[in-house]
Amino acid sequence: MITPETASPRSAVAGIEWPAIAAPVGASLLALQFQLDRSQWWSPERLLENQLQQLKKLIEHAVKKTDWYAADPVWREIANQQHPLTQDQLSTLPILQRRDLQNQLPALTATNLPKAHGQLIELATSGSTGTPLKGWETELNQFFWGGFTLRNHLWHNHNFDGKFAAIRTRVGRQTLPNWGPAVSAAFTTGPAVTLGIDTPIGEQAAWLADQQPDYLISHASNLKALAHYSINYKTRLESLNAVISFGERPADGLDDLIGTAWGARFEDIYSAEELGTIALQCPDQPQNYHVMAEHLLVELLDTHGKRCQPGAAGRVVVTALHNFAMPLIRYELGDYARLGSQCTCGRGLPVLTEILGRARNMITLPDGSQHWPSFPAELWLAVAPIRQFQLEQRKLDEITAHYLLDRPLTRVEEKELAARLTDSLRFPGTIVFRQHTRPLSQAGRKFEDFVSRL
Repeated sequence: MITPETASPRSAVAGIEWPAIAAPVGASLLALQFQLDRSQWWSPERLLENQLQQLKKLIEHAVKKTDWYAADPVWREIANQQHPLTQDQLSTLPILQRRDLQNQLPALTATNLPKAHGQLIELATSGSTGTPLKGWETELNQFFWGGFTLRNHLWHNHNFDGKFAAIRTRVGRQTLPNWGPAVSAAFTTGPAVTLGIDTPIGEQAAWLADQQPDYLISHASNLKALAHYSINYKTRLESLNAVISFGERPADGLDDLIGTAWGARFEDIYSAEELGTIALQCPDQPQNYHVMAEHLLVELLDTHGKRCQPGAAGRVVVTALHNFAMPLIRYELGDYARLGSQCTCGRGLPVLTEILGRARNMITLPDGSQHWPSFPAELWLAVAPIRQFQLEQRKLDEITAHYLLDRPLTRVEEKELAARLTDSLRFPGTIVFRQHTRPLSQAGRKFEDFVSRL
């Protein structure tokens, strides 16, 4: 078993195993980890000071090299000021909306890049809400993404000697010699196997049983379906140590479900395709997510645009500090999260205690008030063997419950489930039911268990 504590870096020099002399990319990854290992313990004030220094450099570049920022006198003034950027100034800067990125991509794309940032790489999101997004990043920015992937492995003490399985979009069924460049450039790893997420759940379960991986990464909704399948059909994954979700808000109780299905621990990564890893679960206090503050400046803003205080939920606004190809400064992601106090682990990295999802995931009551809905899987599984469940609100006084089941619910089951839902949701309206015999989600799209169409 080769854990991060016992692993030696991969040496690129023949005959030299220890101390290792890494290849350039591996050496850079190790150098980055050396810095990250120290900066995670900095005070919040020191982290913010360094973030603002880097942001000032990004703004200067953006004003010189993009039409979007050059056209606005607010950005030009910041770029030209001689004194450091302050947090109060940051709070007054314009918010970049998703529609701006969709409609003004040429204006937001830099006309020239520093040579050391490498080549342009095209970004394309899956469009979880039906609107795909395109953009650009640099090789250097992608290097930082890899650095935080490696940090996650190091934080959670993953066994580099194990087999890593990924069920996701944009991959096929294949076997790879290692875990990918984010890890293998610096360390020797075991093999990796991949499978497309559009593979039927039964085939996924059979594939996993054949592969017997040590680690599995996939979208939360896919992991939930797999766990239910494994419980129902007694699929055994003897070697599985950890299950990692990304790209979606995990449903309530998913960690317990995974423990029941496979006896594995659950880890979640808060990420976005245009930004990379936003926050990782704390290795010491897993109820907390630590923002990757060395790469992203994350703000949580209330309905008035003011910074949230610990305990409050707000809109997630992110600045990508190192993507000079397409500067995303105060980019409103469309998510909501809850801000936490400094973690008791001692790390100074900002804390999110809850990833709430998008505004379209909020329930609206007949009086116009809103809150985040809660309806854990055990609530509906206690009524019928439903394989997939989604709530959709189109009216203030009515919610449609879509369910995947081979047969319709009986009237007794509908009555019982409606009572459970109205109580759990704190919703005084009507619940109507609609049966489906095919999966509710589309391949390549994030699954949302509650969707508001109001």
